[in-house]
Amino acid sequence: MAGAAAMDRSQDGAPNLRLRPATEADASLLLAWRNDPDVRVASRNTAEVEPGEHEAWLREALGSPDRHLLICEDDGRPVGQVRIDRLGERRHEISISLDRTARGRGISVALIRLGLEWLGGVEPEAVVEAHVREENSRSMAAFRRAGFAPAGEEAGFQVLQASAHGA
Repeated sequence: MAGAAAMDRSQDGAPNLRLRPATEADASLLLAWRNDPDVRVASRNTAEVEPGEHEAWLREALGSPDRHLLICEDDGRPVGQVRIDRLGERRHEISISLDRTARGRGISVALIRLGLEWLGGVEPEAVVEAHVREENSRSMAAFRRAGFAPAGEEAGFQVLQASAHGA
């Protein structure tokens, strides 16, 4: 994961949020978040992921220059993750997930903005897309509040777009 650095930010009622690069030590936490039923229903792949499959994915993700995987901490406690994947030269896709206990506290908007800000520091001209299931109104609202605008549809997903420099 290229250029990942910790970032602190106070916003949206979540004053102690901090991003840090994910590590292999986060494997079980990331797997638990990935396999949460609410996260799975909103994902492209809705199947439960097995530990061995997840460990292989995580090793690949951490070693890829085209994927940034960041853990969001609130007062030092992991509460979510943001993943940013390169889709093209300047085009990226962002996705997030929150721990069940962190939902409903405004953290999702702050996490999206932190992810955009982080990417803007690495690639200021990046254009960022979020692919959100049409029926996922909570995520749709969070991305809209974070500055994303509708940019089309793709196979049951709304595509929302923002620029990293606008964060």
